[in-house]
Amino acid sequence: MVDNATQALGVPSIITPKRHEVFYINDDSVIIRVEDTLYRFHRHFLTRHSKAFETTFSLKPENEKPEGLTDEHPVLLEGITCKDFERLLCLFYPENVSDGDLSTTEEWTSVLALATKWDFAEYRQLAISRLSQLASPVDRILLGRAYEIPEWLSTAYLELCTRDDALTYEEGMRLGMRDVILLSDIRQSIRGSRVTMQDKNISILIDRKLG
Repeated sequence: MVDNATQALGVPSIITPKRHEVFYINDDSVIIRVEDTLYRFHRHFLTRHSKAFETTFSLKPENEKPEGLTDEHPVLLEGITCKDFERLLCLFYPENVSDGDLSTTEEWTSVLALATKWDFAEYRQLAISRLSQLASPVDRILLGRAYEIPEWLSTAYLELCTRDDALTYEEGMRLGMRDVILLSDIRQSIRGSRVTMQDKNISILIDRKLG
């Protein structure tokens, strides 16, 4: 006898359904400890998007109870803060679905740091995209060096060298002597030119100075 609901959907009862490759999710919650706080969420988000976590959870220790199943034996993540970790979790469980929960340079820097640390390739690229719009030139120079985003350096230098205002004391302290001297040298070259330099030529000069 054919089930009425199955018949109504037009699905023959003899067909054996197959599991969807992406949206049939075999998932267990994982318990993670950061500092003095426990977090419990779907492990799928880690194993799907992070090569590091995918490898970690694929390893099954012999004669040991797997971590992450109970509050007494969580997966311990050291060297990070709860604040940074929660900003990453906001991408998994956003309260504001349309605009997202993160809107500042500091928040997206947290994502960039952890996405780089744990090889979340897509989230790293998302953080780079957001910070390209949000971060100041000084932030982009510092973050570009810290997280290997070389394409930020030339454009950030161009903005600092072509703006009317000189570096502020705070900007100089953040950048350090090397960058302050380089920026001063480039600005002097621009202003010492007998003809107005186009941005294209300034970029060439910057790339040559940066090596």
